[in-house]
Amino acid sequence: MNPRAGFTLIELLVVLMILGLTSALVLPRLPAIYERFQDKSAQEQLIQSLSTLSLKAYTRQQTITLTKESAPAVLGLTNDLNIRIDQPIVYQANGVCLGGRLSFELDGITRQLELLPPYCEPRVM
Repeated sequence: MNPRAGFTLIELLVVLMILGLTSALVLPRLPAIYERFQDKSAQEQLIQSLSTLSLKAYTRQQTITLTKESAPAVLGLTNDLNIRIDQPIVYQANGVCLGGRLSFELDGITRQLELLPPYCEPRVM
């Protein structure tokens, strides 16, 4: 075995340069990746909340009407999600819903959801 085995200064500098270039390419993209993750999370939270409304109406044996004004309270949404509902969406006490459409805006991008009867299963359009 060679008693002088190890890394030379040049080898260490090359490795540090490669790490520096890699981090220079990756770090500027991290905020965009984080924002995209937050948007996807907010969308999934909305879909999950919509999916449970039929069950809530059935278990409470009461009609739930989803309008633009009532949506944040009924769905428990955050303020960064702007929802537009043109026609009220009614979840009947027996858990049946006749369907409807709504749109929501996240960071300036508008997406639409179609709620398919009989249980208003959300589908992104």
